[in-house]
Amino acid sequence: MKKRLAIAGIAMAAIALTGCGSLAGRHNIDSGFAYIDSHEYSSALESFDAAEENGEDQGLIHRGRGIAYLHSGEAEMAAEELLMSLACDEGIVDDMDFDTNYYLAEAYLKLGEYNKAKEVYDAILELRSKDSNAFYLRGIAELASGNHDKGYSDFTKAISLNSRDYSMIIMIYKALDEYGYPDEATNILQTAMDNGSDFMTNFEKGQISYYLGNNAEAQSFLEAARNEREQEKEPVVIMLGQTGEKQGDYNYAISVYRTYLSENPDSATVYNQLGMCQIRQGDYSSAVASFESGLALDDKNLNQALSLNRITAYEYMGEFENAAYLMQTYLQTYPDDEAARRENIFLSTR
Repeated sequence: MKKRLAIAGIAMAAIALTGCGSLAGRHNIDSGFAYIDSHEYSSALESFDAAEENGEDQGLIHRGRGIAYLHSGEAEMAAEELLMSLACDEGIVDDMDFDTNYYLAEAYLKLGEYNKAKEVYDAILELRSKDSNAFYLRGIAELASGNHDKGYSDFTKAISLNSRDYSMIIMIYKALDEYGYPDEATNILQTAMDNGSDFMTNFEKGQISYYLGNNAEAQSFLEAARNEREQEKEPVVIMLGQTGEKQGDYNYAISVYRTYLSENPDSATVYNQLGMCQIRQGDYSSAVASFESGLALDDKNLNQALSLNRITAYEYMGEFENAAYLMQTYLQTYPDDEAARRENIFLSTR
């Protein structure tokens, strides 16, 4: 019981931890999480409502609702549901409890309640003192609340615990740069390159070089990575194309993307990137075709971006009637996109 209160990281003494399990099965719960995986959050919430009516596990219902609300931009509702999920569970703290707390802290970050987020990360670190991800995320909360020194200390600790996690190091770089510490951000990347050059992959070297602004080196490393048999190709191609985009060389980027798609036509991500390059070149009809090719793959992770980018391409073409029609369809599928709603008002006047 004491551990459960600690891991929540907030005052929960008033909540009775009576356990919320059920023997009613979890058919609707499973459906709800499947909808979350496919980014269909309204359908997920409907499934969790059905699960509640069926008497399924309350802890999992609240957890699912919390995650769905979080991804839908309703952070306050998400925090409430996640707290109720934690309140339902008794006994030994397990991986799901840690995971739920990470979602809870994310909700607090989105709400700007940085102290509450830090309390959650503090509680996680009390039980997992070598969790580099918790140190990294607490560092974000510290920076966001104006505590540079504490944030930098947490970042340093995160790196010391996992010095070869270059994805995390790049995220730390981006955070420091975003909050106004570009020199520190660059130093962290340069140190990672200097200390890891003997065992980093070409892709990792290419990434670090890209963010350091060494574009020619980045292209050299990434071209080498693209030819390696064991290397996953899509992320390499995306970054290699971006080296061209960064210099305004859209012909190079488009060539990289098209070459990849000629051999791997099932990448919605690359179709989206290709379409954005074509928009920047003013080739709007080709951009529409690229976005539509991506949409035909029905990648739940990319469908929203592809749909919105296709609308943008039609707007640039001056085909406002098509854009307005597609926007209506888009808003039926993604009703929580406030920016799209404002754009729809503009389209309705054209």
